[in-house]
Amino acid sequence: MRLRQLEYFVAICDAGSFSGAAHELLVAQPSLSQQIQALEKELGAALLERGRQGSALTAAGRVFLPRARAALAAVESGRRSVMDLVHGLVGELHVVTIRSVASGVLPPAMVRWHDRYPTTVLRLHDHSHRRDLEAAMRSGHGDLAIGPRPRDWDWGGDIVTLGFESLVLAGPGPFGPEPASAAELAEAKWVHFEPEQGMSEVLDWAARSLGFTPRVVACVGQVAAALRLAVEGVGLTIVPANAVPYGWSHHVRSPAPPLYRELTAYGRGPMTQLARRFADLLSAVELPLVTSGELPSDALVC
Repeated sequence: MRLRQLEYFVAICDAGSFSGAAHELLVAQPSLSQQIQALEKELGAALLERGRQGSALTAAGRVFLPRARAALAAVESGRRSVMDLVHGLVGELHVVTIRSVASGVLPPAMVRWHDRYPTTVLRLHDHSHRRDLEAAMRSGHGDLAIGPRPRDWDWGGDIVTLGFESLVLAGPGPFGPEPASAAELAEAKWVHFEPEQGMSEVLDWAARSLGFTPRVVACVGQVAAALRLAVEGVGLTIVPANAVPYGWSHHVRSPAPPLYRELTAYGRGPMTQLARRFADLLSAVELPLVTSGELPSDALVC
């Protein structure tokens, strides 16, 4: 049973004749008749009685007509729903990200998104580590991922660079404008991160890159906890600059050379329409990130 056959049958019923329906549908009458005959053959019953005065429904036709109308209405409703989704009028967008990005980077874009697409629902799922983020995308838990570039360079999906976030040292302060030296970092006590927290691999990468071994005195599972302990004087830590609360600038400073982490938007394959719209919006909104052209010449990028 084909959708076209249902459309032809309903059109004949509305027009009252095969000739009238053929005129409305802009099809040849023999083609219309062939489709109705095929439909009747499949159903095993005649739906229409042909006569000189037009066409009339049989008993089977009267039973079938409301079902045919309902089927066509359902298809049209589905078409409109998809078009509304494509144009951002309705629908849900599932975005998976890491916790520091969810709180420190995405809020301005989320505000702009809901200003532009107020009838959509943006569902944000945050993870502690980028390996969990990548696993969530692979398993279909998100339409779009926002976070560090996937470790698999043959990821296979669309990847868009959003910018680079500055990684800063946090401590009791107050700090001056001069960057911290490797010798100073080697002598300091450190607040590290538990392995399930993505910043653990970032801090390890920073230590290798800057040439020191951190003397760890505490390990935590949250960026906010590490920052608080560092500010209270337990030890230094490394956090994204966008995770530092307003007014705490005297508690942070940059290492030498400066450290940055690339943030991207990516999908499992080609981005869906709604995911692409959000990725484009992220590229258009002013985020607490720098572009590749703004990176210092001596910057180290994670």
